[in-house]
Amino acid sequence: MYRRINYLQYRFTPYVLIVLFTATMSVGRYYMLAQFHWQLHLLGFVTQTLAMIGIWNLVKLISRLLDRFMPFENGPVVRILFQQSITLIILSPVMIVGFLLVKPYMPWFVTKQFMAIGVILFVVLVALFNFSFYAAYFFKNWQDSIVDKAELEIQAAQLEKEKMDLQYHQLRNQVNPHYLFNTLTSLDGLIHTNPELASEFVRHMSKVYRYVLQHKESEVVNLDEELSFIQHYIQLLHIRYADGLKITTTVSDEAKDKGIVMVTLQMLIDNAVKHNILQQDEPLRIEIFDDAEFLVVRNNKQLRKQIETSNGQGIQQLKQLYTFLTQKQIVIEDKDDTYTIKIPLL
Repeated sequence: MYRRINYLQYRFTPYVLIVLFTATMSVGRYYMLAQFHWQLHLLGFVTQTLAMIGIWNLVKLISRLLDRFMPFENGPVVRILFQQSITLIILSPVMIVGFLLVKPYMPWFVTKQFMAIGVILFVVLVALFNFSFYAAYFFKNWQDSIVDKAELEIQAAQLEKEKMDLQYHQLRNQVNPHYLFNTLTSLDGLIHTNPELASEFVRHMSKVYRYVLQHKESEVVNLDEELSFIQHYIQLLHIRYADGLKITTTVSDEAKDKGIVMVTLQMLIDNAVKHNILQQDEPLRIEIFDDAEFLVVRNNKQLRKQIETSNGQGIQQLKQLYTFLTQKQIVIEDKDDTYTIKIPLL
């Protein structure tokens, strides 16, 4: 429908402009030649309008024919000059015959100088008609280039989004084996020393994996679901690290209704555990709470001297993924005593 309206506007705009132009000339002529009867002015308006419409259609026909043999792409200057010349050659005999027919009825003020000015204006008018087709061609190419550029940018953004999705899933798949290895190692020790605690450990671990399996195709999940999942994960960490790790969650009901990228909290908690020392007398404290439109994960800093397998790609990939999901960015505040990550709620 929109294209149809544009087509109609382009099709009828020249005729509207011609009518407005000839109407303006007729009004001026009416006040300059008040001695002529209004019917004569009306006849002049109609004749002039029909003549200009005829010239416009002739120029349009010539332009269409030349598009086949001499397109603008091969040289716009030569094409415009050639089109102008052909139009004047065709119109000249018509104008001469018309002049001879109306010469006996011309008023006294139509002198040679007046006729010379009329001829110049006629040539300029024909040139404007011809140039309008080049202007339309130039505008169409400009418009097409903008559309093509926008489509390429959309395709590039889509490819980048697909790339980030792939990297995110690869990252998530890397987290699971690493997590599984650590949990099984801990479980092996518990089975011999504390079978009851080992049973509790297995129950929490099964709920963690059930959540992962249930949402393996999901990119964004409800924050309330993510928090329920992370509580089981936190229990596993507490069993493993005992009083060396303190994790508290304080999230409002309003924030729980919003979304978050799946396993974001697990990644951030693992990141804090990986980079910091966990001791009973100096526990690692992780706080999870909401602040306006963000979910905040903050921990005290007691950095390890040596960090196992850390390349910093996890947080970076998470930041890039969020750029495709929201205009708000992940905020990182790395201070002397605390490390804070603010995740936009979706």
